[in-house]
Amino acid sequence: MKSLRFKSPGEDCTLLIGRRIGELLEPGDILSLRGELGAGKTLLVRGIARGLGVPESVRVTSPTFTIINEYAGRLLLFHLDLYRISGPDELETLPWEETLFGRGIAAIEWPERLGRLLPSSRIDVKIYITGEECRSISILGRGKRYAERVAQWADKIADLINEPSCGGIEG
Repeated sequence: MKSLRFKSPGEDCTLLIGRRIGELLEPGDILSLRGELGAGKTLLVRGIARGLGVPESVRVTSPTFTIINEYAGRLLLFHLDLYRISGPDELETLPWEETLFGRGIAAIEWPERLGRLLPSSRIDVKIYITGEECRSISILGRGKRYAERVAQWADKIADLINEPSCGGIEG
């Protein structure tokens, strides 16, 4: 499995990468978002929301205390932040299954908290802090469907190399 890797010199570029991902997502897609605190996972989700057509007037924030935020665009976006849970048992009272297995998009921060419940077929996004504002973003499709789609994204995201706020494609 080949992953795509992007360098983001700042927040504007991370938003652009997220926006492009949002434009490419399809009903039922699941994104697993990993990175340490402050890496930019919620910022990337904000870009994804804009790419899905969620209006700029709608604040896209971290659902750390509510666990799940829902945003309406061309597809529903379910933003899950599992940082405050210790394991899947704590999800019993939440509609998490509907968010993962519905017709919307699920973007999951701290997906390892789902344990065995995390679908094996998904898009993994890992954000690495490489400087004060610089990030490296890796995208990997797990499962045949996602691996093929992510491979096709390279050309569609490659034009970001020409954006003044972006550092373009790495390696």
